[in-house]
Amino acid sequence: MNSKVFALIDCNAFYVSCERVFNPKLNNRPVVALSNNDGCIIARSKEAKALGIKMGVPLFKVKEIIKKEKVIVFSSNYTLYADMSRRVMNIISEFSPSIEIYSIDEAFIDLTGVRLNYENYAKSLRETILKYTGIPVSVGIGSTKTLAKVANHIAKDDEELEGVCSLIECKDIDSILAKTKVFEIWGVGRQLSQKLNRQGICNAKLLKYCDDRWIRKMMSVNGLKTVTELRGVSCLPIQEVSVTRKSCCTTRTFGRPLIDLKDVEQAMATFARRATERIRGEGLVTSSISAFLSTSPFDRGSRYYSNSSSITLGYPTCDTICIINTALSIVRKIFKGGYKYKKGGVLLSGFYNKGEEPLSLFSSDQKEFPNLMLTIDNINQRYGSDTIQMASECHSTKWKQKRRNCTQSYTTQVSKLLLV
Repeated sequence: MNSKVFALIDCNAFYVSCERVFNPKLNNRPVVALSNNDGCIIARSKEAKALGIKMGVPLFKVKEIIKKEKVIVFSSNYTLYADMSRRVMNIISEFSPSIEIYSIDEAFIDLTGVRLNYENYAKSLRETILKYTGIPVSVGIGSTKTLAKVANHIAKDDEELEGVCSLIECKDIDSILAKTKVFEIWGVGRQLSQKLNRQGICNAKLLKYCDDRWIRKMMSVNGLKTVTELRGVSCLPIQEVSVTRKSCCTTRTFGRPLIDLKDVEQAMATFARRATERIRGEGLVTSSISAFLSTSPFDRGSRYYSNSSSITLGYPTCDTICIINTALSIVRKIFKGGYKYKKGGVLLSGFYNKGEEPLSLFSSDQKEFPNLMLTIDNINQRYGSDTIQMASECHSTKWKQKRRNCTQSYTTQVSKLLLV
């Protein structure tokens, strides 16, 4: 008998909830948050969902609904959301010694061997998070991570459950799985769900009782693990230690098309700096740098162009100056005049943990400024991510993204503290 117990804590409409913490007037009103460049809707309050606004829909397609129903629209404030996420995760970690942060608004915890009333425990966790952060969460509990995910869906959809659903004591899980569509199952994407539907598999119960050999053929080994978890056998343990990332990419759509090389260089220098700060914060060094540029494929009045290139460094580094200079040398190589560039990005890869990187014969000649980088990171963490920039960024605003309705970084910048 499987004695594992997992809980999934998922923040409700996380980006919207973060905005509501600092502006209670938004409560019980339709609110949406937009993606980069104010392009698509990526978070919706339940009131906005009730109006028929779909996830991922471009803003311009629902402008009439937004205007008619007076939907409040926010640009994404990722600095605020990341800090609120950190606060939520810190509280969750106090409730369980074993935690896996799955995404910015989700975390699994392992409750195996803990003798307690799981529903009361989940309600206490939920109340604590709400009290200290203002963020509402839903908690799903199951004997596997996949079943905990199913329980979490139920907790969100059924208001009578008050945000908590446990399948541990459930004697008829099949009836619940019969109401769970295959596209709602954790790990089953849209294309795979359509493939399963064509085979007559439309819900989780039908998938649960499929033949293992057929599952491996249709869904691979990972799919078989998912189905095994639906059967109540745990195959996916909590991953407390994050695996070293394989790549780190900073990419953006420019606020308006860029024509001049100077403007493109300023944008790409910023992308390179931000990516470098991210890996440095994780204790990593990079040995490979890539950059790409592209025009808009939807601009029929202009020629389309896209290109990318990479450089392998002679020695791994996390020095911002070195990485920016390398990225800009790539940009100058792939840039072509006469095009309207709409998107660009810098990708770092080939990582090593700092101090474990291989040294070359000429590694002693490398010019790095670890104390300078550490000082810049500390200042940016305290006063805002772009407080100190490199001269090559030049504070240009031509490429800046559209963020017409972005709120302040209330929790991370002293100058933007909420005044009462």
